[in-house]
Amino acid sequence: MSRIPAPGNAHLVVCERHRLIYRPLPKCASTTVIDFLGDLGGHELPRDGRDFLPFVDDDCRPGRGGTYAVKCRAANLPAFVERYAGYVWFSVVREPYARLKSNYFNKLNRYARKFETPVYLLAYVRQLLRGQSLFRVGHEADRGACMQACIPFPRFVAGLERHGVAWDSHFASQVDLLRMDIIPYRHLVRMEHLAAGLRDVVDDVGAARAALPTLDSLKRLNQSRAAAVADPDVWTAESRRIAADLYRRDFETLGYAA
Repeated sequence: MSRIPAPGNAHLVVCERHRLIYRPLPKCASTTVIDFLGDLGGHELPRDGRDFLPFVDDDCRPGRGGTYAVKCRAANLPAFVERYAGYVWFSVVREPYARLKSNYFNKLNRYARKFETPVYLLAYVRQLLRGQSLFRVGHEADRGACMQACIPFPRFVAGLERHGVAWDSHFASQVDLLRMDIIPYRHLVRMEHLAAGLRDVVDDVGAARAALPTLDSLKRLNQSRAAAVADPDVWTAESRRIAADLYRRDFETLGYAA
């Protein structure tokens, strides 16, 4: 589940035990929610357990039991929704400014690789020249810091204005990813109130008792550098204007103030 497809296709997580279907959105607490659903479905997943859920084809039907992931092609999504009629669909959304800022601190490598290749390569060469392993835990953060030094936040946002955001699901509009024209969501949980929103979801399907231990210990996994993401100084008036325009439909549809 670590790579969520571009708009059109969809990764889905089905919890049959409680007739729930979750549509994960990148940078919207997806790791945390997938672990939560794994627990609800009776799986004992390791930390960041999204990569350990069983994957099934998108022609599947109810009856497998447990919690599993589905990589659903766009053309097959309407039929999938019909086969799982009666299931409660939900997703988690996020304030667009905060999501974009989180992407800068956590996913800038994707932008640099595609649009600023010299900077991307520099970060790797710099590590090699220092004798550092490219695969050691913690060195990814060093590469990210190098890219951030070369690509300040306003430059990154200005680049998105030139190139758009549809090229990668991490940067894409949440509304585009949600496919609300096809998927009958019962709940769109705000990440800013994640535990309360998930409590509403499990209450809806009568699973509050089973979910209570997990909800009480709920923590956000896969967090970006918290101190850096919380820093308000990354924004300029121009970068905020650009972001408001890029994600106008998200602000309007999801009810966040631009």
